[in-house]
Amino acid sequence: MNKQQAFDYYQIPPEDWRKTPTTVKVLIEEMERRLHQLEPQSDRHKLPIPNQSLNTFFLNERKLAILIPVLNDWEALEKLLLLINEIVFTQETSIQVLIVDDYSTKPIPHSLLHQKHNQIKAVSILRLRRNLGHQRAIAVGLSYLYHHLDCNCVVVMDGDGEDNPFEIKRLLHAFDKTGGDKIIFAKRTKRSESTTFKFFYFLYKQLYWLLTGREICVGNFSLIPVSLLKNAVVISEIWNHYSSGIYRSRIPYLEINVPRTKRLAGNSKMNLVSLITHGLSSIAVYGDIVATRILIVTAIFFVILLLVLCIVLIIKIFTNLAIPGWATYTSGLVLVSLLQLISLGAVFSMIILSNRNSSIIIPARDYKDYVDTLMNLKS
Repeated sequence: MNKQQAFDYYQIPPEDWRKTPTTVKVLIEEMERRLHQLEPQSDRHKLPIPNQSLNTFFLNERKLAILIPVLNDWEALEKLLLLINEIVFTQETSIQVLIVDDYSTKPIPHSLLHQKHNQIKAVSILRLRRNLGHQRAIAVGLSYLYHHLDCNCVVVMDGDGEDNPFEIKRLLHAFDKTGGDKIIFAKRTKRSESTTFKFFYFLYKQLYWLLTGREICVGNFSLIPVSLLKNAVVISEIWNHYSSGIYRSRIPYLEINVPRTKRLAGNSKMNLVSLITHGLSSIAVYGDIVATRILIVTAIFFVILLLVLCIVLIIKIFTNLAIPGWATYTSGLVLVSLLQLISLGAVFSMIILSNRNSSIIIPARDYKDYVDTLMNLKS
């Protein structure tokens, strides 16, 4: 491979390079490495590199950061890290794991502190000053990664193992296929929970659709390109719900089908109250939209009740069909309903206005207030 051939290689258009099979890219990388070994040191910098950023994106070592929020779930986390360490990537990949300790009350086990890995280059535990909940822990972790770590992309996943770590390769494949310009979400195609949980989850999805006008079939398991991380960490809505916040921001995203698996160890810390709170948090991201939709429905019912009241008065005044006392009771009931609807409409109008004027938390700006310590584990 001479200099002119190398020049032609660097001239490959980005759209053609993205379509190139992975095996060919690996072969080109090896040829480039051997070329640099054969050439004199003084000539290496003379090659024109018009598409250097593109080649750095595909051919250099991929730097992958994995963000895992944890609350006392150390046993499952140990097993999860071992599974991550066994992933075989088609491209040379350097893995850094950031564990966000959401103010756990259980101490970190000795076995986790001294766990050995060959694939994972570094494991760090970022402890928070107080318990925030896993959604806000994710927001803090993303902001910390944005300010302190150099990586190509960030994978967000739960620490219980229900997000299959081997599916990270599928997320990375979608990442490469889209050119790194979309957030990749794992769409839940199969769940491992009980029938009761699945039933209530179905009701939650229907309620979510009715109130927001959108469908939701994803959780935390996702991949964020570093080019979009700077956008994600200034979305105030991810402080309440990560995936809903991304959806609301209109950042480009792609959903791919990924089945859920079972927990690796222990039991879920989420009880009924926690699950309902989590569901309401996802809907609260669309608070102004939900209030507006309810206000519209309220206005529709208001018009219907006015029509009913007019019909009652017409029957009472112009016909002999009314039963004595019937019109009075019906009119009174309709008037009370009208007053309630007016009050409800006023409340939701105030909610909309207050949301527009209330102060918000920007994760990239405010995350430092919640960070306590950073511990680097041996790897």
